[in-house]
Amino acid sequence: MYLYHGSKQSFPKLRKRKAHAPPGRPPEEALEAIYLTPDFLFALACAARPPGVSNIDITNRTISFENPDQFEPDETIYIYFVDPAKISEDKKIEIDPWQIAVIEDEIIPDKVETYKSGDLFKHYRLIDKSD
Repeated sequence: MYLYHGSKQSFPKLRKRKAHAPPGRPPEEALEAIYLTPDFLFALACAARPPGVSNIDITNRTISFENPDQFEPDETIYIYFVDPAKISEDKKIEIDPWQIAVIEDEIIPDKVETYKSGDLFKHYRLIDKSD
């Protein structure tokens, strides 16, 4: 089993940075950390989403975008695979079942795979934000 991190950028190492949580979200979602998830498809959604707020329903596999016109289906995205055994338990903060904040300066991923943002729609259904 791996933990995953999705990004629009290619990095040799994952480095901690200050996250920006949307209004109304818990403060744990805005730590200076490296955020990982045990859910590959959630990492894919995080990497593929356009700028702005996205609402991701992991259970129903639906997603909505604040700025759907900025979604670029042919954009290359990166999924980083991290062996959880390499991370000390005292450095992990479980935010919820889908998010783990890791308080490390950097993590070297075990592997990286590339996808296209449009691959998201093989797994998620886009819904209008007004739904």
